[in-house]
Amino acid sequence: MTEASDILNLFHDLDPAARADLKALLQVASYPAGHIFHLPNEVGSHVFFLQQGRVRIYKLSPEGRALTLLVLHPPSLFGEMALIGTGTHDTCAESMTDCVVAQIERESLRRFLSRYPSAAIDVMELMGVRLRTMEQRLADIAFKSVPQRLAALLLDLAGDPADGMTPPSLVRYTHQQLAEMIGAYRETVTKALGDMREANLIRVVDDAIILVDPAQLRQLAS
Repeated sequence: MTEASDILNLFHDLDPAARADLKALLQVASYPAGHIFHLPNEVGSHVFFLQQGRVRIYKLSPEGRALTLLVLHPPSLFGEMALIGTGTHDTCAESMTDCVVAQIERESLRRFLSRYPSAAIDVMELMGVRLRTMEQRLADIAFKSVPQRLAALLLDLAGDPADGMTPPSLVRYTHQQLAEMIGAYRETVTKALGDMREANLIRVVDDAIILVDPAQLRQLAS
């Protein structure tokens, strides 16, 4: 589990007093899979820090179809739109697994950032990285095929190492969840998974997907 100290490490160059002040603001709680942290058009009252589990950030079409923009791993900041302007969210945030999340009340964090400007810069940098990641995800949806996007997603979710030397990892998601994460239909994802299985890139055991050949998956994803 990611500890509070790891959350604090999202902020660089904080002196011990600032770290103590920030830690005192954190309110930690556990949430089940499927918990909604915020919805579009809601005014955010808190900013969240993921300590354990996974959270997805997604948008909903008028027809109710979900497009996952990000899958967050700990330690991560989310709900940061609460700090900007009216604090209105434009995305949904939902726990994909059981999670441990720390939260800070919006005005308390604003006061902290005013007191420690270097922390405010860190938040802006985190938001910049988040924006670039979402832009890349949308570019992938526009320009890459479903098998390419799916291969990249499986590697990301499994935490596959760059050297490819460790044993294959497992990812446990439904075909519908995978489809929403790459902007595809469930049936298309099911076919792509079947093709990967026939090519011996993956193996499916119960609800788990085993990455048999991460190197070939990386090649497919590129």
